[in-house]
Amino acid sequence: MNFDTVFKKFTAMAELDGEQANRWKYLVYESIADIKDIIIPDYDSRRYRHRVTTAAAALAFYRYRKLICANGELTGIKAGDLTVNDNKASLDQAYSVYCDALMAIGDLIMTDEMIFGRTESFVQRRNYRCD
Repeated sequence: MNFDTVFKKFTAMAELDGEQANRWKYLVYESIADIKDIIIPDYDSRRYRHRVTTAAAALAFYRYRKLICANGELTGIKAGDLTVNDNKASLDQAYSVYCDALMAIGDLIMTDEMIFGRTESFVQRRNYRCD
């Protein structure tokens, strides 16, 4: 899996650029490794490249959102002196992006729960859920 491709997708999802994005490279490396760990070893990397790199980027994006919400770095809507941060909505959106990407590689996941509808429980077992 190509790091630059995954990193570019991650930065687009997170709407980051330059130095902002570089701060989070480690999340991309970790997410690539985690996605590689759960997919079958003999998958056709040329055929499924887009889906697999998107899943790694989406996992990095979800982890990024969890960290910025936990650190209070999430910016919200500002109107005059009032700022509203909705961390739950932000995490839910990132989780949805990740689940969609994971569902797209469901046929490549190396688990006893390779059935499409059960991928959700696989995600929860792997502690990728913040609830």
